[in-house]
Amino acid sequence: MSFRFVLTWVSFLLAGGAAHTAEVLTLDTAVQRALAHNRELAAVALGAEAARGRVVQAGLRPNPSFDAGAQNDLLTGNKGVRKFDLGFSQAIPLGGRLREAQAVARVGIGSASADLDNRRRLVAGEVTRIFIDVLAFDRHVALRDQIIEANRRLLELSRSRAGVGEVSTVDVNAAALELAKLEQERAGFVADRLNRLQNLKPLLGAAPDETIEPTGELDDLVARLANGSDGVPSTWNRADLRAATLVIERLDAEQRLAQAEVKGDVIVGGTYSFDRGRDGNADNLVGARVSIPFPIRNKNQGRLRELRAERTRAQREVEALQLTIESEVAAARQRSAQLQKILETYGTAVVPLGERAERDLAAAYQQGQVPLFQVLQSQQQRLALATGALEIRAAYAQALADLQTATGRNPQLASLPALDDQP
Repeated sequence: MSFRFVLTWVSFLLAGGAAHTAEVLTLDTAVQRALAHNRELAAVALGAEAARGRVVQAGLRPNPSFDAGAQNDLLTGNKGVRKFDLGFSQAIPLGGRLREAQAVARVGIGSASADLDNRRRLVAGEVTRIFIDVLAFDRHVALRDQIIEANRRLLELSRSRAGVGEVSTVDVNAAALELAKLEQERAGFVADRLNRLQNLKPLLGAAPDETIEPTGELDDLVARLANGSDGVPSTWNRADLRAATLVIERLDAEQRLAQAEVKGDVIVGGTYSFDRGRDGNADNLVGARVSIPFPIRNKNQGRLRELRAERTRAQREVEALQLTIESEVAAARQRSAQLQKILETYGTAVVPLGERAERDLAAAYQQGQVPLFQVLQSQQQRLALATGALEIRAAYAQALADLQTATGRNPQLASLPALDDQP
């Protein structure tokens, strides 16, 4: 019976025994499911549709208006004077105001798309981090299973020797206590693993009672991340930087709109009047009218000044964000490089030495050459070294995942369809 099969069933029992079959997920399928079913991403994706609606609305011409009125001399003499007025008018925007308003709204589509892409980048990074934790817990559990099995053999051997008086019950109790300690550590890692799986479910759009089972090897994941996380700046994909740049584009469009709004609207219309005087004669009058604005005082000076200041601030924010991104990438590179060196030292010298020492002492104890406490101490040392190496490997994988998130080079993001930037 394989370790992963046992771990799957332990997780099943501790989670309360979900009725449906566990869904086995690789890192690729987990990220793809998150990008397709994450509730937050689904909500953010609607921002582009809202922006398209604003583009349509910005291009609509003002509605025409109809006026009607009536007058009489009922309260001023009641001599039969009557007057009726009908009017029709239409505002005609000048200066391409509708076109410029649509240009402002159209930038919002790109901004919504950039916002969605950035949220996708962060969600993919968080899924990767949780996946690394789960695979690391798998290794912690497997490592303790190995030590537990060795301890059980030592406990059985010490009990048989105690039965014939070769060792004292002190050795038997020491081995039993060490075995109980290892089993408690193992149970703790299983519980931590289940907790991380619960953290993963909302990202995947999974129900709390849904059973998911990540699969894969931590070493394979480390190798994959090491080969694809870094890259030159031209290959980075930071949608938040694109969104910040679009703020400048929107402010430029708003300046053009503010200048177009200065010209206002020309209002044209027609009138019809029915006028009956005191002599009983009636007149029917038809006329036309036009209203032309004169932008003498209000030329949107304050609004344009505000927009120029906002644009300068947006430019400074883009520059600051560029530095922040470069710092994020540099920090992740530095941390991954440092952890890689430490990991190489563990793998080539420290851990193999601990394994050899444990094997030699275990063989010597079976021959009665060393006391049991030395074997247990050697096991503890080997476990501490192996645990340290595993923690460094997991931290190295997390640093590589952070580097992938900082550069935006998650491979699943490249295959996503772009939001249509046309209304």
